[in-house]
Amino acid sequence: MYTIAISVWIGLLAGGVWTALDWWKGWQMGIVLFVLVAATSFILISRALAKRIEPRFLALQKQIQGNQIPLAIKELESMLPMGRWQILLEGQIHAQIGLLTYASGDTERAEKHLAQAGYRATEAQVAYAALLYRTNRWPKAREVLDNAIRLNKKQMLPYHVYAWLLLKEGDRSAAIAKLLAAQKIEPSNESTTENLARLQNGKDLSMKRFGMIWYGLQLERPPKTMGAAPGGAIPFRKGFRQKPQRRG
Repeated sequence: MYTIAISVWIGLLAGGVWTALDWWKGWQMGIVLFVLVAATSFILISRALAKRIEPRFLALQKQIQGNQIPLAIKELESMLPMGRWQILLEGQIHAQIGLLTYASGDTERAEKHLAQAGYRATEAQVAYAALLYRTNRWPKAREVLDNAIRLNKKQMLPYHVYAWLLLKEGDRSAAIAKLLAAQKIEPSNESTTENLARLQNGKDLSMKRFGMIWYGLQLERPPKTMGAAPGGAIPFRKGFRQKPQRRG
Protein backbone atom coordinates (compact mmCIF):
# COMPACT_ATOMS: atom_id res chain seq x y z
CA MET A 1 0.00 0.00 0.00
CA TYR A 2 1.84 3.05 -1.34
CA THR A 3 -0.06 5.58 0.80
CA ILE A 4 0.93 3.83 4.03
CA ALA A 5 4.55 3.38 2.91
CA ILE A 6 4.92 7.04 1.94
CA SER A 7 3.26 8.23 5.16
CA VAL A 8 5.54 6.04 7.28
CA TRP A 9 8.58 7.28 5.35
CA ILE A 10 7.62 10.94 5.95
CA GLY A 11 7.00 10.20 9.64
CA LEU A 12 10.36 8.44 9.98
CA LEU A 13 12.10 11.34 8.30
CA ALA A 14 10.52 13.89 10.64
CA GLY A 15 11.13 11.80 13.76
CA GLY A 16 14.64 10.87 12.68
CA VAL A 17 15.68 14.46 12.03
CA TRP A 18 14.30 15.55 15.42
CA THR A 19 16.18 12.73 17.18
CA ALA A 20 19.41 13.30 15.27
CA LEU A 21 19.44 17.01 16.13
CA ASP A 22 18.78 16.07 19.77
CA TRP A 23 16.13 18.72 20.20
CA TRP A 24 13.71 18.94 23.14
CA LYS A 25 13.25 15.46 24.72
CA GLY A 26 15.29 13.89 21.95
CA TRP A 27 14.20 10.43 20.80
CA GLN A 28 11.03 10.40 22.93
CA MET A 29 9.66 13.39 21.08
CA GLY A 30 11.01 11.89 17.85
CA ILE A 31 8.70 8.89 18.31
CA VAL A 32 5.71 11.13 19.04
CA LEU A 33 6.54 13.24 16.00
CA PHE A 34 6.84 10.11 13.83
CA VAL A 35 3.33 8.96 14.81
CA LEU A 36 1.74 12.39 14.39
CA VAL A 37 3.41 13.20 11.07
CA ALA A 38 2.80 9.74 9.62
CA ALA A 39 -0.90 9.84 10.60
CA THR A 40 -1.34 13.38 9.25
CA SER A 41 0.42 12.48 6.01
CA PHE A 42 -1.79 9.43 5.55
CA ILE A 43 -4.97 11.49 6.01
CA LEU A 44 -3.84 14.23 3.63
CA ILE A 45 -2.69 11.82 0.92
CA SER A 46 -5.90 9.77 1.23
CA ARG A 47 -8.05 12.88 0.91
CA ALA A 48 -6.10 14.06 -2.14
CA LEU A 49 -6.55 10.66 -3.79
CA ALA A 50 -10.26 10.62 -2.93
CA LYS A 51 -10.72 13.95 -4.70
CA ARG A 52 -9.12 12.46 -7.82
CA ILE A 53 -11.14 9.26 -7.69
CA GLU A 54 -14.57 10.68 -6.92
CA PRO A 55 -15.17 12.31 -10.35
CA ARG A 56 -14.35 9.01 -12.06
CA PHE A 57 -16.93 7.17 -10.00
CA LEU A 58 -19.52 9.84 -10.76
CA ALA A 59 -18.77 9.39 -14.47
CA LEU A 60 -19.12 5.63 -14.03
CA GLN A 61 -22.57 6.04 -12.50
CA LYS A 62 -23.67 8.05 -15.54
CA GLN A 63 -22.32 5.35 -17.88
CA ILE A 64 -24.26 2.67 -16.03
CA GLN A 65 -27.42 4.75 -15.95
CA GLY A 66 -26.98 5.12 -19.70
CA ASN A 67 -26.63 1.33 -19.98
CA GLN A 68 -23.02 1.64 -21.19
CA ILE A 69 -21.99 -1.41 -19.19
CA PRO A 70 -18.96 -2.58 -21.28
CA LEU A 71 -17.54 0.94 -21.15
CA ALA A 72 -18.06 1.11 -17.38
CA ILE A 73 -16.33 -2.24 -16.87
CA LYS A 74 -13.38 -1.10 -18.99
CA GLU A 75 -13.10 2.09 -16.97
CA LEU A 76 -13.19 0.19 -13.68
CA GLU A 77 -10.45 -2.15 -14.88
CA SER A 78 -8.30 0.87 -15.73
CA MET A 79 -8.72 2.04 -12.14
CA LEU A 80 -7.43 -1.16 -10.54
CA PRO A 81 -3.80 0.07 -10.29
CA MET A 82 -5.09 2.91 -8.09
CA GLY A 83 -5.99 0.28 -5.50
CA ARG A 84 -2.32 0.17 -4.56
CA TRP A 85 -2.68 3.68 -3.21
CA GLN A 86 -6.02 3.80 -1.40
CA ILE A 87 -7.01 1.41 1.40
CA LEU A 88 -10.02 -0.78 0.50
CA LEU A 89 -10.25 0.72 -2.99
CA GLU A 90 -9.04 -2.39 -4.84
CA GLY A 91 -11.65 -4.57 -3.13
CA GLN A 92 -14.38 -2.05 -3.99
CA ILE A 93 -13.37 -1.96 -7.65
CA HIS A 94 -13.31 -5.76 -7.86
CA ALA A 95 -16.74 -5.81 -6.23
CA GLN A 96 -18.18 -3.41 -8.80
CA ILE A 97 -16.62 -5.19 -11.77
CA GLY A 98 -17.90 -8.48 -10.39
CA LEU A 99 -21.45 -7.19 -10.02
CA LEU A 100 -21.48 -5.75 -13.53
CA THR A 101 -20.05 -8.84 -15.19
CA TYR A 102 -22.39 -11.08 -13.20
CA ALA A 103 -25.35 -9.02 -14.37
CA SER A 104 -24.01 -9.22 -17.93
CA GLY A 105 -24.03 -13.02 -17.80
CA ASP A 106 -20.25 -13.47 -17.80
CA THR A 107 -20.14 -15.71 -14.72
CA GLU A 108 -16.54 -16.83 -15.21
CA ARG A 109 -15.26 -13.28 -15.26
CA ALA A 110 -17.64 -12.28 -12.47
CA GLU A 111 -16.38 -15.04 -10.18
CA LYS A 112 -12.79 -13.92 -10.66
CA HIS A 113 -13.62 -10.42 -9.45
CA LEU A 114 -16.25 -11.26 -6.83
CA ALA A 115 -13.74 -13.60 -5.16
CA GLN A 116 -11.45 -10.57 -4.72
CA ALA A 117 -14.17 -8.17 -3.58
CA GLY A 118 -13.79 -6.45 -0.26
CA TYR A 119 -15.45 -8.27 2.61
CA ARG A 120 -17.38 -5.11 3.46
CA ALA A 121 -18.91 -5.04 -0.03
CA THR A 122 -22.04 -6.88 1.11
CA GLU A 123 -23.87 -6.94 -2.24
CA ALA A 124 -20.81 -8.37 -3.97
CA GLN A 125 -20.34 -11.06 -1.31
CA VAL A 126 -23.99 -12.09 -1.58
CA ALA A 127 -23.75 -12.11 -5.39
CA TYR A 128 -20.67 -14.33 -5.11
CA ALA A 129 -22.59 -16.75 -2.89
CA ALA A 130 -25.51 -16.74 -5.36
CA LEU A 131 -23.14 -17.48 -8.24
CA LEU A 132 -21.58 -20.36 -6.31
CA TYR A 133 -25.00 -21.79 -5.49
CA ARG A 134 -26.19 -21.53 -9.08
CA THR A 135 -23.11 -23.48 -10.19
CA ASN A 136 -23.70 -26.25 -7.65
CA ARG A 137 -21.15 -25.22 -5.01
CA TRP A 138 -23.43 -24.93 -2.01
CA PRO A 139 -20.80 -25.60 0.72
CA LYS A 140 -18.60 -22.80 -0.63
CA ALA A 141 -21.64 -20.52 -0.94
CA ARG A 142 -22.42 -21.13 2.73
CA GLU A 143 -18.85 -20.25 3.66
CA VAL A 144 -19.09 -16.95 1.78
CA LEU A 145 -22.42 -16.09 3.42
CA ASP A 146 -21.10 -16.98 6.88
CA ASN A 147 -18.21 -14.56 6.36
CA ALA A 148 -20.51 -11.88 4.93
CA ILE A 149 -22.74 -12.04 8.01
CA ARG A 150 -19.80 -12.14 10.43
CA LEU A 151 -18.27 -9.02 8.90
CA ASN A 152 -21.53 -7.17 8.14
CA LYS A 153 -23.79 -8.15 11.02
CA LYS A 154 -26.19 -5.24 10.61
CA GLN A 155 -26.84 -5.90 6.91
CA MET A 156 -30.08 -7.85 6.55
CA LEU A 157 -29.68 -9.03 2.95
CA PRO A 158 -27.15 -11.85 3.69
CA TYR A 159 -29.40 -13.32 6.40
CA HIS A 160 -32.42 -13.44 4.12
CA VAL A 161 -30.53 -14.81 1.12
CA TYR A 162 -28.98 -17.44 3.36
CA ALA A 163 -32.42 -18.37 4.72
CA TRP A 164 -33.85 -18.54 1.18
CA LEU A 165 -31.09 -20.91 0.08
CA LEU A 166 -31.44 -23.06 3.20
CA LEU A 167 -35.15 -23.38 2.53
CA LYS A 168 -34.39 -24.23 -1.09
CA GLU A 169 -32.18 -27.02 0.25
CA GLY A 170 -35.08 -28.27 2.38
CA ASP A 171 -33.74 -27.11 5.77
CA ARG A 172 -36.58 -24.96 7.14
CA SER A 173 -35.36 -25.10 10.75
CA ALA A 174 -31.93 -23.74 9.76
CA ALA A 175 -33.61 -21.00 7.72
CA ILE A 176 -35.70 -20.01 10.76
CA ALA A 177 -32.56 -19.97 12.92
CA LYS A 178 -30.86 -17.66 10.43
CA LEU A 179 -33.72 -15.16 10.55
CA LEU A 180 -33.91 -15.38 14.33
CA ALA A 181 -30.25 -14.35 14.36
CA ALA A 182 -31.13 -11.41 12.08
CA GLN A 183 -33.99 -10.42 14.37
CA LYS A 184 -31.63 -10.24 17.36
CA ILE A 185 -29.50 -7.74 15.45
CA GLU A 186 -32.43 -5.61 14.25
CA PRO A 187 -35.68 -6.50 16.07
CA SER A 188 -37.78 -3.90 14.24
CA ASN A 189 -36.87 -4.98 10.70
CA GLU A 190 -40.15 -5.59 8.84
CA SER A 191 -38.68 -7.93 6.22
CA THR A 192 -37.29 -10.20 8.91
CA THR A 193 -40.52 -10.18 10.91
CA GLU A 194 -42.58 -11.00 7.82
CA ASN A 195 -40.32 -13.74 6.51
CA LEU A 196 -39.85 -15.31 9.93
CA ALA A 197 -43.64 -15.55 10.30
CA ARG A 198 -43.92 -17.06 6.84
CA LEU A 199 -41.33 -19.73 7.62
CA GLN A 200 -42.93 -20.58 10.95
CA ASN A 201 -46.28 -20.98 9.20
CA GLY A 202 -44.89 -23.35 6.58
CA LYS A 203 -44.79 -20.81 3.75
CA ASP A 204 -41.98 -19.76 1.39
CA LEU A 205 -40.02 -16.57 1.94
CA SER A 206 -41.01 -13.39 0.17
CA MET A 207 -38.01 -11.43 -1.08
CA LYS A 208 -40.01 -8.69 -2.83
CA ARG A 209 -39.03 -6.10 -0.22
CA PHE A 210 -35.43 -6.30 -1.46
CA GLY A 211 -36.52 -5.38 -5.00
CA MET A 212 -33.97 -5.54 -7.80
CA ILE A 213 -31.19 -6.12 -5.28
CA TRP A 214 -32.70 -9.57 -4.81
CA TYR A 215 -33.67 -10.27 -8.41
CA GLY A 216 -30.21 -9.20 -9.57
CA LEU A 217 -28.83 -12.28 -7.80
CA GLN A 218 -30.55 -14.37 -10.49
CA LEU A 219 -31.99 -16.82 -8.00
CA GLU A 220 -35.59 -15.91 -8.81
CA ARG A 221 -37.27 -14.22 -11.76
CA PRO A 222 -38.59 -10.68 -11.16
CA PRO A 223 -42.28 -10.03 -11.81
CA LYS A 224 -43.00 -8.82 -15.35
CA THR A 225 -44.40 -5.60 -13.92
CA MET A 226 -41.06 -4.80 -12.29
CA GLY A 227 -39.03 -4.86 -15.51
CA ALA A 228 -35.28 -4.33 -15.50
CA ALA A 229 -33.70 -0.98 -14.78
CA PRO A 230 -30.27 -0.15 -16.23
CA GLY A 231 -27.70 -0.32 -13.46
CA GLY A 232 -30.17 -2.06 -11.15
CA ALA A 233 -30.51 -1.52 -7.42
CA ILE A 234 -27.20 -3.19 -6.59
CA PRO A 235 -24.44 -0.64 -7.25
CA PHE A 236 -22.95 -1.00 -10.74
CA ARG A 237 -25.02 -3.88 -11.99
CA LYS A 238 -28.32 -4.39 -13.76
CA GLY A 239 -31.16 -6.74 -13.02
CA PHE A 240 -31.35 -10.21 -14.53
CA ARG A 241 -34.08 -12.63 -15.42
CA GLN A 242 -32.12 -15.84 -15.88
CA LYS A 243 -33.38 -18.91 -14.01
CA PRO A 244 -31.09 -20.52 -11.42
CA GLN A 245 -29.57 -23.77 -12.55
CA ARG A 246 -31.29 -26.92 -11.30
CA ARG A 247 -29.39 -28.81 -8.68
CA GLY A 248 -28.73 -32.47 -9.35
